[in-house]
Amino acid sequence: MNTQPLVSVIVPTYKRKDKLRRLLESLLESDYPKDKLEIIVVVDADGEDYGDLIKEFPRVRFIFNKEEKFVAESRNVGIRNSHGDYIFVIDDDNIVDRRCISELVKFMENNPRVGIAGPIMYYYKDPHRIWCAGIKRNYYTSLTRFIGRGEIDMGQFSEPLLSEDFPNAFMIRREVIDKIGYFDSKNFPIHYEEADFCRRASIAGYEIYTVPTAKVWHDVPLPEEIKEKARFFHVHNEIRAYYAGRNRVIFHKKYSKRHQLLVFILIFNWIITAYYLMVILFGYNKRFKTKLRLAYYYLRGIVEGLKW
Repeated sequence: MNTQPLVSVIVPTYKRKDKLRRLLESLLESDYPKDKLEIIVVVDADGEDYGDLIKEFPRVRFIFNKEEKFVAESRNVGIRNSHGDYIFVIDDDNIVDRRCISELVKFMENNPRVGIAGPIMYYYKDPHRIWCAGIKRNYYTSLTRFIGRGEIDMGQFSEPLLSEDFPNAFMIRREVIDKIGYFDSKNFPIHYEEADFCRRASIAGYEIYTVPTAKVWHDVPLPEEIKEKARFFHVHNEIRAYYAGRNRVIFHKKYSKRHQLLVFILIFNWIITAYYLMVILFGYNKRFKTKLRLAYYYLRGIVEGLKW
């Protein structure tokens, strides 16, 4: 009798069918027992026909949002419809190593205080170059550091390491959700949704670790391929510009200590705001009218964050 815990894989997706197919193929090649793997895809009202994928992957459950809910609530929809002891959330533009899920489960089963664990994430186009081995955040400046970003993996991360949170892919113990609730899709529909969730888990007493033996490859452009800085900083459309400004401020109003928040609000928020405006106005190859509109939405987000 297989005593492995049930793992629910939650994949939010939006207009990336080819990348989704590639991820699903890699998930089904996992060495984790198939009868203990529940895969749920949440399609965020993108208007595309998924009939071919439904036929191609009969073991995968597809849920279709009737209206666009963004990534945080799409994950929540998947989690509410899942049954696993562990929930593995992963974006559609990844492929997973066949041992990834097994390694995460093994680590969490052996470390009951760990509530969230993530893999090392590599660039898909450069499989040995690290995209993220964990997160460190400065609560005075608000600057976020991706551990290992750009480094070639030479075994420098051979032991599990503490992380503040994870973007893109991570595993959650079910009891964490039972204790702290779902992703906060009202305040953080996109941008900082993972940071907020993991911070709440940390406050509740759970540890968060990167597991180096678990690996995924993230299909994002290499740094040298990104010609527009606005795209690199996720401020290349109105929605992203708005939430990039707003949610940074809200997150630090929620979780920075008083003296940290004072330094951030009075000094670094305005330095970062000026920098982002420069990026929008001079680091984006669009018409000036479009740039002004993006700048407006970014500043509107900052104001809404300060009023929150």
